Amino acid sequence: MPSPGEDMSSSIDDALVSARQALGALLQRHGATNAALEADLGALLGERMNGLRNLAARLGAMEDMSLRMTGERNADAMIGVFLQAAATILDCACVAVCLLDSGEQRVRHLAARGVDSALLAARALDAHQLPGALLLQPLALRLQEGAALPDGHPAVHGFLGLAIRDRNHLYGWMYCARARGAAPFSHEDERIGVTLGAQLAVAYENMGLYEVVQRHAAQLQLEAAARLQADRALRDSEQRLRLSARIFESTQESIMMTDAMGTIIAVNPAFELITGYSEAEVVGRNPRLLQSGRHDSAFYRAIWASLATSGQWRGDITNRRKNGQVYPERLSINAVRGAGGAIDAYVSVSSDISALKAAHHQVDFLSNHDPLTLLPNRAVLVERMQQAIASARHGDRQIALLLFNIDRLQRINDSLGHEAGDALLREVARRAGMLAGPADALAHLGSDEFVLLLTECLDSDAIIVAVRRLIDEIALPFQADGHELIVTTSVGISIYPRDGANPSELLKAADVALSHMKDAGRNGFRFFKGEMNAHALRWMALETHLRRAIERKELSLHYQPQVALASGRMCSMEALLRWNSPELGQVGPGDFIALAEDTGLILPIGNWVIREACMQNKAWQDAGLPPLKVAVNVSAHQFTAGTVPAVVREALRESGLAAQYLEVELTESVMMRDSEAAETQLAELTGMGVSISLDDFGTGYSSLGYLSRFMLDKLKIDQSFVRNIISDPRSAAIAQATIALAHGLSLAVVAEGVETVEQLAFLQRIGCDEVQGYLFSRPLAADAMATLMASDARLTLPPPVGVLPKE
Repeated sequence: MPSPGEDMSSSIDDALVSARQALGALLQRHGATNAALEADLGALLGERMNGLRNLAARLGAMEDMSLRMTGERNADAMIGVFLQAAATILDCACVAVCLLDSGEQRVRHLAARGVDSALLAARALDAHQLPGALLLQPLALRLQEGAALPDGHPAVHGFLGLAIRDRNHLYGWMYCARARGAAPFSHEDERIGVTLGAQLAVAYENMGLYEVVQRHAAQLQLEAAARLQADRALRDSEQRLRLSARIFESTQESIMMTDAMGTIIAVNPAFELITGYSEAEVVGRNPRLLQSGRHDSAFYRAIWASLATSGQWRGDITNRRKNGQVYPERLSINAVRGAGGAIDAYVSVSSDISALKAAHHQVDFLSNHDPLTLLPNRAVLVERMQQAIASARHGDRQIALLLFNIDRLQRINDSLGHEAGDALLREVARRAGMLAGPADALAHLGSDEFVLLLTECLDSDAIIVAVRRLIDEIALPFQADGHELIVTTSVGISIYPRDGANPSELLKAADVALSHMKDAGRNGFRFFKGEMNAHALRWMALETHLRRAIERKELSLHYQPQVALASGRMCSMEALLRWNSPELGQVGPGDFIALAEDTGLILPIGNWVIREACMQNKAWQDAGLPPLKVAVNVSAHQFTAGTVPAVVREALRESGLAAQYLEVELTESVMMRDSEAAETQLAELTGMGVSISLDDFGTGYSSLGYLSRFMLDKLKIDQSFVRNIISDPRSAAIAQATIALAHGLSLAVVAEGVETVEQLAFLQRIGCDEVQGYLFSRPLAADAMATLMASDARLTLPPPVGVLPKE
C-alpha cells in the first residue's frame, strides 16, 4: 500500500502534466513568439513541483516514523527509530536527543547518531552552553556558523536545535547538524524539525502513559492475587482442620496425648503399631509403662524440667514394646497451654529409628570397608599400619607389607563379564583372609589391588614362605559361570623399618616393587630395593623434563643417509630424533621414546618430527641441494589416534614440500593394533603421494597377510639380522628370503645397521636395494647433512661375488 507521501507525489506529477498542457494551450493562442516565455515558466513550475515532491516525501517519512515510534514499547528502540528517521528527513550528519524524567530535572535518555553521546553528557542540562541551553529556548534555534558545541564534536556548517515540549511539560531537547560543505538549514527545515520534535514529544508522553497503565495493571493483578490467596487461605484453614484429623490417623509417627497430670488420653494407630499396645490398653495410664530401664531417674527429671521451662523437649530415648523388645526412638514432647497460660495437655510425637540406627551402622561400616569384598579400605589400613609401626618400634620388630593384584583380571571381565570378575575378587579376599594371622591386616584398596600386612615377621625367610603360600593359594582353580579359571598374582614387598618409616613410604615402596615384578613377567614377587626407587624417581624426572622439551626447543633431528647399491649414491635419508637436555645432558632415544609412548607425549612429539622433517627437506631443496626423500618414524600410538594423514597433509602444506619426498616408516605393531584403521590411513597417505615403508621387518609377529593387504613401498631389514649376516647362516637366510619376498611383491628393500664391507658385499650379492649404517655415515645434524649432500659423496662398492656364507 503506498504511503501518503507517495500519493501526494503522484498527485503533484498529475498536476504538473495538466499545468504544462494548459500553459501550452494558452501560449499557442498568443503565437509562437512566446516560446522563451514558455520555457522559463515551465522551468519555474518544474522547480516548484520538485520542491513539492520533496516535501511530500519528507511528510511520508515523518508519518512512517510516527507509526513506528507509536508501536515501540522500549524507549531506547523508539529513540533509535527517531534518530534514523530525523537524519534521513533533515539530511543531516549528526542528530542528538535528550529526554528528561517526569520531574524535568534529570536526564533519563541521551542518544545520538553521528556523534558520541558521551561528549554531550556533561552539557545535557547546562543552561548556558549548547546543547543544554536548548531547554530554555522558546523557539527553534537555527545557526549557520558559530554553534559552540562540546570539544571533540564533529565540525558542523548548519545547526538546528529546539526544546521538546508541549503546553504542560518540558521533555528535553534535540538538535541536528550538517557537515561542512552542506547546505544550511532552511525555514522549511526548521518547520520540519519542529514537527519532528512534536511527534517525539507525543510518542514519549504515550510511552509514559503506557508505563503508568502497566504499573496500574500490575498492581491490580497483585491485588487480585492477594484476594485469591486470602480466599484460598480461608478454604485451606477449613481443609487443615479436616486434614489434621486425617494426619492423626494416618501418619507414620507415633502420637500420644496426655492431660496436664501425664495421664494418656489418646493415641493414634501408629502408636499401636510401634508399641504393640492398643488405645484401650493405654488410655488412663501413665507413659512410664513404656520405660525400658535403660535411663536413670535424672534423665526423666531433665525431661520434665525442660517441659516446665521451655514447654518442649526433643531427643533420643530407648523404650520397650509390649512384647518386651527394646527399641530406639526419636521423641518430641510439647506442652499445650490454655487461654490463661496454664498447661492443659502434652503431645508427644515419636519415630522408631531402629532402621535408621542400623543404616548408620551400615554407612559407618561401608565408609571404612570395601562394599565388594567387605575388607577394610585404605583409610583403615593406614590406621592399622600406624598402630603396627608403633608396636614394632617399641618391640624392635619388622613389619612386611605385601601389595598384590590379580594378573590380567581385565581379560576375565572382557570375556565373562564383570560379575565373574567381582566373584573372583571376593574369592581372592576369602583365600587371602585365611592366610592372615590374628594380628595381621588384609585390605582391598580398589580394583584388583590388595594389601596384606604381616606384623609378626621374624626374618625374610618367613616373609617368603608367607608370600609363596599366598601366590599358591590364589593360583588354585576357581569356578565362574561353569568355567574353571586359574589366575596368577604379582606381589610387591616392602619392610619396616628398612624401606620406610611410615605407611605412605611403605605403600610407595611396595608399589614400586610390584611394578618391577610386572615388568619382569608377573606371577611372582619382588622385594623393594633402593635402586628401584631411584629408577622410578629418574623416570618421573625424565617425564617432567620431556614435557618441556618441545617448548624449550631441546629436541632436534639428525639424518642418516640411505645409499642405493645400484649407483653407490645417497638416495634418501632417515630422520632420527635426538634430545639434548640442559639438565640431563644427551638422552638416548631408548630412554625417552618408550616414556613418550607411555605418557602420550609421543603424539605432540611425533607431530613435531613430521613437520620439522618436511620443513628441513624443503629448506635444503630451496638452497639448491639435490632433492632427496626423507623418512620419518610414526608410532603405533599416532596411528591409533587416527591423525597421521591430517598431520602429514598439514606439514606438507605448511612446508611446501612435495609429497614424493616424504616417506612414513611404521612397525608391524601398527597393523596389529587396529588393522582396518591402519589400512584406511595408509591408503590416504598413499593417495597423497607419500611413500610407506615397513621398519624392523622380521622382529615382530610378521605376517604375509599384512604385506599383501597394506599399501607398502619398502621393507627394512632389521639391523639384528644384518649384524650377524656374515657369521650366522640363519640371519643370512632370513635376509635373503626377505629380499626375495619383497621383490616378489614389487617392494624395495633397505638393510639397516651396515657397518662392515663384508656385510655390504653380501647384501649386494643377494640383491638388496639400499643400505643404511655407520659404514657410510652416522646420523648427522642438519648442517652436516647439508655438507654431505653438497659433496655428492659416493659409497665404494665391492665387486659382486656370488658366494653365500657357509653353514
